[in-house]
Amino acid sequence: MHSKTRDYTILVVENNKLNLELLLRFLMQGDYRLSAATSGARAIKICNEINPDLILMDVQMPEMDGFETTKRLRENPKTSHIPIIFTSTLSDTNVILKCFECGGVDYISKPFKKKELLARINTHLSLKVLREQLQTDRDHLMAILHNMLPDKLIESLKNGSFPEPESVNRAAVLFTDFQSFSSLTKKIGSKKSVDHLNLIYYAFDEIVESFGLERVKTIGDAYFAVGGINTTPKNIYLSPILAGLKMHEFINYYNKLQGDNAWLLRMGFTVGPVTSGVIGYQKIAYDVWGDTVNFANELETKSYPGNIAIPEFIYNEVSEYITVSHMDSVDSHAWGQFNIYHCNSVNDTLPPELRHLMQEMNPEDLINQASNKKGLLNKIFQLPGNT
Repeated sequence: MHSKTRDYTILVVENNKLNLELLLRFLMQGDYRLSAATSGARAIKICNEINPDLILMDVQMPEMDGFETTKRLRENPKTSHIPIIFTSTLSDTNVILKCFECGGVDYISKPFKKKELLARINTHLSLKVLREQLQTDRDHLMAILHNMLPDKLIESLKNGSFPEPESVNRAAVLFTDFQSFSSLTKKIGSKKSVDHLNLIYYAFDEIVESFGLERVKTIGDAYFAVGGINTTPKNIYLSPILAGLKMHEFINYYNKLQGDNAWLLRMGFTVGPVTSGVIGYQKIAYDVWGDTVNFANELETKSYPGNIAIPEFIYNEVSEYITVSHMDSVDSHAWGQFNIYHCNSVNDTLPPELRHLMQEMNPEDLINQASNKKGLLNKIFQLPGNT
Protein backbone atom coordinates (compact mmCIF):
# COMPACT_ATOMS: atom_id res chain seq x y z
CA MET A 1 0.00 0.00 0.00
CA HIS A 2 1.74 3.18 -1.16
CA SER A 3 0.85 6.83 -1.68
CA LYS A 4 2.35 9.23 -4.16
CA THR A 5 6.02 10.18 -3.73
CA ARG A 6 6.72 12.46 -0.74
CA ASP A 7 9.79 13.85 1.04
CA TYR A 8 9.89 11.24 3.82
CA THR A 9 8.97 7.57 3.87
CA ILE A 10 6.97 6.27 6.84
CA LEU A 11 6.25 2.59 7.35
CA VAL A 12 3.09 1.86 9.35
CA VAL A 13 3.16 -1.57 11.02
CA GLU A 14 -0.32 -2.28 12.37
CA ASN A 15 -2.15 -5.58 12.86
CA ASN A 16 -5.61 -4.02 13.23
CA LYS A 17 -6.97 -2.99 9.82
CA LEU A 18 -9.22 -0.25 11.22
CA ASN A 19 -6.29 1.32 13.07
CA LEU A 20 -4.14 0.94 9.96
CA GLU A 21 -6.66 2.78 7.78
CA LEU A 22 -7.04 5.51 10.39
CA LEU A 23 -3.26 6.03 10.63
CA LEU A 24 -2.87 6.16 6.88
CA ARG A 25 -5.71 8.68 6.60
CA PHE A 26 -4.05 10.92 9.20
CA LEU A 27 -0.66 10.64 7.57
CA MET A 28 -1.90 11.38 4.07
CA GLN A 29 -2.37 14.97 5.28
CA GLY A 30 1.38 15.21 5.81
CA ASP A 31 4.20 15.40 3.32
CA TYR A 32 5.10 11.71 3.40
CA ARG A 33 5.54 8.60 1.30
CA LEU A 34 3.55 5.85 2.98
CA SER A 35 3.98 2.11 3.17
CA ALA A 36 2.17 -0.42 5.35
CA ALA A 37 2.64 -3.89 6.85
CA THR A 38 0.30 -6.01 8.93
CA SER A 39 2.99 -8.28 10.39
CA GLY A 40 6.51 -8.07 11.78
CA ALA A 41 7.92 -10.33 9.07
CA ARG A 42 6.41 -8.17 6.33
CA ALA A 43 7.74 -5.03 8.04
CA ILE A 44 11.30 -6.41 8.06
CA LYS A 45 11.04 -7.30 4.37
CA ILE A 46 9.78 -3.81 3.45
CA CYS A 47 12.53 -2.13 5.51
CA ASN A 48 15.20 -4.05 3.62
CA GLU A 49 13.64 -2.95 0.34
CA ILE A 50 12.86 0.75 0.91
CA ASN A 51 14.73 1.76 4.12
CA PRO A 52 12.02 4.08 5.53
CA ASP A 53 12.76 7.29 7.42
CA LEU A 54 10.50 6.34 10.34
CA ILE A 55 8.40 3.38 11.53
CA LEU A 56 5.14 3.40 13.48
CA MET A 57 5.27 -0.01 15.21
CA ASP A 58 2.28 -1.78 16.76
CA VAL A 59 3.29 -3.55 19.98
CA GLN A 60 0.70 -6.34 19.86
CA MET A 61 0.97 -8.52 16.76
CA PRO A 62 0.64 -12.30 16.33
CA GLU A 63 3.67 -14.53 15.62
CA MET A 64 6.21 -11.69 15.94
CA ASP A 65 5.28 -8.78 18.18
CA GLY A 66 6.61 -5.22 17.89
CA PHE A 67 9.42 -5.83 20.39
CA GLU A 68 10.83 -8.81 18.48
CA THR A 69 10.43 -7.01 15.15
CA THR A 70 12.33 -4.02 16.51
CA LYS A 71 15.05 -6.29 17.91
CA ARG A 72 15.62 -7.83 14.48
CA LEU A 73 15.65 -4.44 12.78
CA ARG A 74 18.22 -3.18 15.30
CA GLU A 75 20.45 -6.22 14.66
CA ASN A 76 20.65 -5.41 10.94
CA PRO A 77 23.16 -2.59 10.16
CA LYS A 78 21.03 -1.59 7.17
CA THR A 79 17.95 -0.92 9.33
CA SER A 80 19.42 -0.31 12.80
CA HIS A 81 19.31 3.49 12.44
CA ILE A 82 15.58 3.82 11.59
CA PRO A 83 13.64 5.64 14.37
CA ILE A 84 10.73 3.55 15.66
CA ILE A 85 7.67 4.98 17.42
CA PHE A 86 5.66 2.33 19.24
CA THR A 87 1.86 2.39 19.29
CA SER A 88 -0.32 0.40 21.68
CA THR A 89 -3.52 0.30 23.73
CA LEU A 90 -1.42 -0.94 26.63
CA SER A 91 -0.65 1.77 29.15
CA ASP A 92 1.29 -0.30 31.66
CA THR A 93 4.51 1.42 32.72
CA ASN A 94 6.55 -1.77 32.20
CA VAL A 95 5.32 -2.03 28.62
CA ILE A 96 6.24 1.60 27.92
CA LEU A 97 9.69 1.11 29.46
CA LYS A 98 10.22 -1.99 27.32
CA CYS A 99 9.42 0.07 24.22
CA PHE A 100 12.34 2.37 24.98
CA GLU A 101 14.64 -0.41 26.20
CA CYS A 102 14.37 -2.33 22.94
CA GLY A 103 15.21 0.71 20.84
CA GLY A 104 12.07 2.77 20.39
CA VAL A 105 12.36 6.55 20.28
CA ASP A 106 8.81 7.29 21.42
CA TYR A 107 5.48 5.77 22.50
CA ILE A 108 1.96 6.80 21.41
CA SER A 109 -1.10 5.32 23.04
CA LYS A 110 -4.26 4.33 21.20
CA PRO A 111 -6.78 5.69 20.34
CA PHE A 112 -4.76 8.15 18.27
CA LYS A 113 -5.00 11.91 18.50
CA LYS A 114 -4.22 13.29 15.07
CA LYS A 115 -2.43 16.50 16.12
CA GLU A 116 -0.31 14.71 18.72
CA LEU A 117 0.53 11.93 16.26
CA LEU A 118 1.64 14.33 13.50
CA ALA A 119 3.56 16.53 15.94
CA ARG A 120 5.56 13.59 17.31
CA ILE A 121 6.26 12.22 13.85
CA ASN A 122 7.52 15.61 12.63
CA THR A 123 9.68 15.97 15.74
CA HIS A 124 11.39 12.61 15.22
CA LEU A 125 11.85 13.18 11.50
CA SER A 126 13.52 16.51 12.30
CA LEU A 127 15.75 14.78 14.87
CA LYS A 128 16.65 12.14 12.28
CA VAL A 129 17.70 14.81 9.79
CA LEU A 130 19.76 16.51 12.50
CA ARG A 131 21.47 13.22 13.47
CA GLU A 132 22.28 12.49 9.84
CA GLN A 133 23.75 15.96 9.37
CA LEU A 134 25.84 15.58 12.52
CA GLN A 135 27.06 12.19 11.29
CA THR A 136 27.91 13.68 7.89
CA ASP A 137 29.82 16.51 9.55
CA ARG A 138 31.64 14.01 11.77
CA ASP A 139 32.55 11.88 8.75
CA HIS A 140 33.88 14.98 6.97
CA LEU A 141 35.99 15.93 9.98
CA MET A 142 37.32 12.39 10.40
CA ALA A 143 38.24 12.22 6.70
CA ILE A 144 40.20 15.46 7.02
CA LEU A 145 41.77 14.31 10.30
CA HIS A 146 42.88 10.99 8.78
CA ASN A 147 44.48 12.96 5.98
CA MET A 148 46.37 15.10 8.51
CA LEU A 149 47.41 12.54 11.16
CA PRO A 150 48.40 8.87 11.32
CA ASP A 151 45.73 6.48 12.59
CA LYS A 152 47.54 5.70 15.85
CA LEU A 153 47.66 9.39 16.77
CA ILE A 154 43.95 9.75 16.04
CA GLU A 155 43.21 6.78 18.29
CA SER A 156 45.26 8.38 21.06
CA LEU A 157 43.27 11.61 20.73
CA LYS A 158 39.95 9.72 20.72
CA ASN A 159 41.03 7.95 23.91
CA GLY A 160 41.55 11.31 25.59
CA SER A 161 45.36 11.57 25.59
CA PHE A 162 47.56 13.96 23.64
CA PRO A 163 49.97 11.94 21.48
CA GLU A 164 53.55 12.00 22.69
CA PRO A 165 56.42 12.50 20.19
CA GLU A 166 57.81 9.21 18.89
CA SER A 167 61.48 8.53 18.22
CA VAL A 168 62.45 6.03 15.53
CA ASN A 169 66.06 4.85 15.20
CA ARG A 170 65.89 4.01 11.51
CA ALA A 171 63.55 5.85 9.17
CA ALA A 172 63.77 6.54 5.45
CA VAL A 173 63.52 10.23 4.50
CA LEU A 174 62.95 11.37 0.91
CA PHE A 175 62.96 14.99 -0.25
CA THR A 176 62.15 16.28 -3.74
CA ASP A 177 61.71 19.66 -5.36
CA PHE A 178 61.63 21.15 -8.84
CA GLN A 179 64.56 23.12 -10.20
CA SER A 180 63.66 26.69 -11.28
CA PHE A 181 60.08 26.33 -10.08
CA SER A 182 59.75 30.07 -9.44
CA SER A 183 60.69 30.83 -13.03
CA LEU A 184 58.24 28.22 -14.26
CA THR A 185 55.45 29.75 -12.17
CA LYS A 186 56.16 33.19 -13.63
CA LYS A 187 56.02 31.69 -17.09
CA ILE A 188 52.76 29.70 -16.84
CA GLY A 189 51.00 31.51 -13.97
CA SER A 190 50.23 30.52 -10.41
CA LYS A 191 46.96 28.71 -11.09
CA LYS A 192 48.39 26.51 -13.82
CA SER A 193 51.44 25.69 -11.74
CA VAL A 194 49.20 24.59 -8.83
CA ASP A 195 47.05 22.53 -11.21
CA HIS A 196 50.19 20.77 -12.42
CA LEU A 197 51.43 20.17 -8.87
CA ASN A 198 48.08 18.71 -7.81
CA LEU A 199 48.25 16.15 -10.59
CA ILE A 200 51.95 15.41 -10.03
CA TYR A 201 51.52 15.04 -6.27
CA TYR A 202 48.61 12.66 -6.79
CA ALA A 203 50.98 10.41 -8.76
CA PHE A 204 53.73 10.84 -6.15
CA ASP A 205 51.33 9.86 -3.36
CA GLU A 206 50.36 6.69 -5.23
CA ILE A 207 54.00 5.84 -5.90
CA VAL A 208 55.37 6.35 -2.39
CA GLU A 209 52.46 4.46 -0.83
CA SER A 210 53.05 1.46 -3.09
CA PHE A 211 56.69 1.31 -1.91
CA GLY A 212 55.80 1.54 1.79
CA LEU A 213 56.28 5.27 2.37
CA GLU A 214 53.91 8.10 3.23
CA ARG A 215 53.84 11.77 2.39
CA VAL A 216 54.42 13.98 5.43
CA LYS A 217 53.76 17.28 3.70
CA THR A 218 54.47 19.49 0.74
CA ILE A 219 56.20 22.86 1.07
CA GLY A 220 55.47 24.71 -2.14
CA ASP A 221 57.09 22.57 -4.83
CA ALA A 222 58.99 20.47 -2.26
CA TYR A 223 57.66 16.99 -1.45
CA PHE A 224 58.62 15.28 1.82
CA ALA A 225 58.00 11.54 2.39
CA VAL A 226 59.10 9.05 5.04
CA GLY A 227 59.06 5.31 5.63
CA GLY A 228 59.51 3.18 8.71
CA ILE A 229 57.45 5.30 11.13
CA ASN A 230 53.82 4.48 10.35
CA THR A 231 54.67 2.28 7.36
CA THR A 232 57.03 -0.64 6.73
CA PRO A 233 58.96 -0.59 3.44
CA LYS A 234 60.07 -4.01 2.14
CA ASN A 235 63.65 -2.75 2.15
CA ILE A 236 64.22 0.50 3.99
CA TYR A 237 67.35 1.31 1.95
CA LEU A 238 66.17 0.17 -1.48
CA SER A 239 62.39 0.75 -1.57
CA PRO A 240 62.61 4.57 -1.28
CA ILE A 241 65.18 4.65 -4.11
CA LEU A 242 62.81 2.65 -6.31
CA ALA A 243 59.99 5.03 -5.39
CA GLY A 244 62.22 7.96 -6.34
CA LEU A 245 63.16 6.41 -9.68
CA LYS A 246 59.49 5.76 -10.42
CA MET A 247 58.77 9.42 -9.62
CA HIS A 248 61.47 10.41 -12.11
CA GLU A 249 59.94 8.05 -14.67
CA PHE A 250 56.57 9.70 -14.15
CA ILE A 251 58.04 13.22 -14.55
CA ASN A 252 59.84 12.23 -17.77
CA TYR A 253 56.55 10.97 -19.17
CA TYR A 254 54.74 14.08 -17.95
CA ASN A 255 57.27 16.35 -19.65
CA LYS A 256 56.75 14.52 -22.94
CA LEU A 257 53.03 15.23 -22.68
CA GLN A 258 53.80 18.91 -22.08
CA GLY A 259 56.18 19.04 -25.03
CA ASP A 260 59.17 20.35 -23.04
CA ASN A 261 61.35 19.65 -20.01
CA ALA A 262 59.72 22.22 -17.75
CA TRP A 263 59.52 19.94 -14.71
CA LEU A 264 63.05 19.15 -13.55
CA LEU A 265 62.87 16.96 -10.46
CA ARG A 266 65.70 16.80 -7.92
CA MET A 267 65.78 14.31 -5.07
CA GLY A 268 67.72 13.39 -1.93
CA PHE A 269 67.34 10.30 0.24
CA THR A 270 68.87 8.99 3.46
CA VAL A 271 68.11 6.76 6.45
CA GLY A 272 68.55 7.55 10.13
CA PRO A 273 66.93 8.45 13.46
CA VAL A 274 63.98 10.85 13.47
CA THR A 275 61.32 12.15 15.82
CA SER A 276 57.69 12.42 14.75
CA GLY A 277 54.60 13.91 16.33
CA VAL A 278 51.92 16.57 16.34
CA ILE A 279 53.11 20.15 16.10
CA GLY A 280 51.09 23.26 16.90
CA TYR A 281 48.33 24.41 19.23
CA GLN A 282 45.91 26.45 17.15
CA LYS A 283 46.67 24.77 13.80
CA ILE A 284 47.95 21.24 14.27
CA ALA A 285 50.06 19.28 11.82
CA TYR A 286 51.87 15.97 11.81
CA ASP A 287 55.59 16.43 11.25
CA VAL A 288 58.90 14.57 11.28
CA TRP A 289 62.13 16.25 12.31
CA GLY A 290 65.76 15.68 13.26
CA ASP A 291 69.22 15.69 11.67
CA THR A 292 68.22 12.91 9.26
CA VAL A 293 65.49 15.13 7.80
CA ASN A 294 67.91 18.04 7.48
CA PHE A 295 70.51 15.80 5.83
CA ALA A 296 68.00 14.49 3.28
CA ASN A 297 67.09 18.08 2.46
CA GLU A 298 70.79 18.92 2.05
CA LEU A 299 71.23 15.95 -0.31
CA GLU A 300 68.29 17.13 -2.39
CA THR A 301 69.84 20.59 -2.86
CA LYS A 302 73.00 18.94 -4.20
CA SER A 303 71.23 16.52 -6.55
CA TYR A 304 70.72 16.75 -10.30
CA PRO A 305 67.45 16.44 -12.25
CA GLY A 306 66.74 12.80 -13.04
CA ASN A 307 68.95 11.45 -10.23
CA ILE A 308 68.62 10.59 -6.55
CA ALA A 309 71.40 11.86 -4.30
CA ILE A 310 72.29 9.30 -1.63
CA PRO A 311 75.12 9.20 0.95
CA GLU A 312 77.89 6.61 0.83
CA PHE A 313 76.48 4.34 3.54
CA ILE A 314 73.22 4.01 1.59
CA TYR A 315 75.17 3.30 -1.58
CA ASN A 316 77.07 0.50 0.19
CA GLU A 317 73.76 -1.09 1.17
CA VAL A 318 72.22 -1.06 -2.32
CA SER A 319 75.17 -0.92 -4.74
CA GLU A 320 74.45 -4.39 -6.19
CA TYR A 321 70.97 -3.28 -7.27
CA ILE A 322 71.51 0.24 -8.63
CA THR A 323 73.64 2.19 -11.06
CA VAL A 324 74.99 5.69 -10.47
CA SER A 325 75.88 8.38 -12.97
CA HIS A 326 78.74 9.73 -10.85
CA MET A 327 79.96 10.52 -7.35
CA ASP A 328 80.64 13.93 -5.82
CA SER A 329 82.79 14.73 -2.84
CA VAL A 330 81.13 17.55 -0.93
CA ASP A 331 82.41 19.81 1.82
CA SER A 332 79.42 21.05 3.80
CA HIS A 333 79.41 23.57 6.64
CA ALA A 334 76.78 21.53 8.50
CA TRP A 335 77.96 18.00 7.68
CA GLY A 336 81.64 18.28 6.90
CA GLN A 337 83.10 16.36 3.96
CA PHE A 338 81.10 13.43 2.57
CA ASN A 339 80.50 11.57 -0.68
CA ILE A 340 77.25 11.77 -2.64
CA TYR A 341 76.29 9.06 -5.14
CA HIS A 342 73.83 10.03 -7.86
CA CYS A 343 71.57 7.06 -8.58
CA ASN A 344 69.82 7.01 -11.95
CA SER A 345 68.58 3.44 -12.53
CA VAL A 346 68.37 -0.13 -11.24
CA ASN A 347 69.97 -3.26 -12.68
CA ASP A 348 68.84 -6.83 -13.31
CA THR A 349 69.72 -8.05 -9.82
CA LEU A 350 66.70 -6.29 -8.32
CA PRO A 351 64.64 -8.70 -6.11
CA PRO A 352 61.61 -10.06 -8.03
CA GLU A 353 58.95 -8.58 -5.72
CA LEU A 354 60.46 -5.11 -6.04
CA ARG A 355 60.95 -5.49 -9.79
CA HIS A 356 57.26 -6.35 -10.03
CA LEU A 357 56.35 -3.13 -8.19
CA MET A 358 58.49 -1.10 -10.56
CA GLN A 359 56.86 -2.68 -13.59
CA GLU A 360 53.23 -2.57 -12.51
CA MET A 361 53.06 1.21 -11.94
CA ASN A 362 52.49 2.81 -15.32
CA PRO A 363 52.89 6.62 -15.70
CA GLU A 364 50.04 6.75 -18.21
CA ASP A 365 47.71 4.99 -15.76
CA LEU A 366 48.72 7.42 -13.01
CA ILE A 367 47.93 10.38 -15.28
CA ASN A 368 44.50 8.93 -16.09
CA GLN A 369 43.73 8.20 -12.45
CA ALA A 370 44.76 11.69 -11.39
CA SER A 371 42.67 13.27 -14.14
CA ASN A 372 39.57 11.24 -13.30
CA LYS A 373 39.61 11.50 -9.50
CA LYS A 374 38.63 14.42 -7.37
CA GLY A 375 40.77 15.67 -4.52
CA LEU A 376 39.86 15.04 -0.89
CA LEU A 377 38.17 18.41 -0.34
CA ASN A 378 36.16 18.05 -3.56
CA LYS A 379 34.92 14.64 -2.39
CA ILE A 380 34.09 15.70 1.15
CA PHE A 381 32.31 18.95 0.35
CA GLN A 382 31.07 17.97 -3.13
CA LEU A 383 32.91 20.82 -4.79
CA PRO A 384 33.28 21.09 -8.57
CA GLY A 385 36.56 20.29 -10.27
CA ASN A 386 38.86 17.27 -10.50
CA THR A 387 41.93 18.48 -8.63
